Amino acid sequence: MLIGEDQMRKLLGLATAALLATTGVALAEWPEKPVRLIVPFGAGGTSDQVARVLQASIEDADALSQPVTVVNVGGHYSIGARQVMESDPDGYNFVIIHIALMGGEGTGALDFSWRDFKPVAATGEFCLLPMVRKDSGIDSVGQLLEKAKAEPDTLIMGVNIGAINHLAGVMLQETLPGAKFRFAQVGGGTANFTALTGAQTNLTVLSGAEVINFTLLPDGTDNPESQIKPLAYTGPERFEGLPDIPTVTEEGFDMTFCIKNWIFAPKDTPQEAVDGFANAVGAAIKTERYQKFLADKGFSESFLTGDALQADLDATWSAIEPVAKLAAQN
Repeated sequence: MLIGEDQMRKLLGLATAALLATTGVALAEWPEKPVRLIVPFGAGGTSDQVARVLQASIEDADALSQPVTVVNVGGHYSIGARQVMESDPDGYNFVIIHIALMGGEGTGALDFSWRDFKPVAATGEFCLLPMVRKDSGIDSVGQLLEKAKAEPDTLIMGVNIGAINHLAGVMLQETLPGAKFRFAQVGGGTANFTALTGAQTNLTVLSGAEVINFTLLPDGTDNPESQIKPLAYTGPERFEGLPDIPTVTEEGFDMTFCIKNWIFAPKDTPQEAVDGFANAVGAAIKTERYQKFLADKGFSESFLTGDALQADLDATWSAIEPVAKLAAQN
């Protein structure tokens, strides 16, 4: 039987469609529509600041043909993370998060794993500062820990269970045997700033970016209206943005704790979209805007993708898992 030209075109079209359906190959060039970047924390915190400067820097670099939309999902960080994990893996849903994803797994706060996502990129590394109220009568990490030892379980530390402030609090109390904080679920950086300011908690841990945002005026001087103050810095060296604040190790306690922000996608996201967004992030990090953000907020550049990113995730999990399991007991 002879087949006409029109019939042949139809048959070829059907065969191509069937092949694409089985291989998952997309004809259209990514991205065809705006890309959604979920921040599983409230506005103003570290991850939110990183997401928004990335959004603007991607535009500065003209790195994508479609805009990036940043969406904050409040409540426990598990809500926003799960939202992305369970979203359509079409290449338009991403989440920016840090070791909370691992800490939540290790403490049992999450019923899913960081391995349930596809890694996209690391965007930078930052360190932390233990914070108290200015009227607390506590002026050093040593005084804080001695009080936590003399009066165990009385100092209320605002945290996001399983997240960086919780893990940092556990690591800090472990530097002085017998010291014990009482951990209370509050939320991310913005929520903890509010709780500490309102004297609902006695201490918390914030990033350098959050401390600058919440305690300094635009000219870099101390905001007299701020009710909270940092005691020390968990980095290996002093934070240039707050040069008068000593490191925890300078204060005589063995603790260094710095972490990265990572971007993940749903597990079955097409590699084209993963690579495309990773390349856009890489271009954004090179912009003047992003480099200024890194310098001003005390971040160090740490752009990782592919095998290097996977190796970093594996190494971080090996280091964080025992801390998270200890945190589960606190």
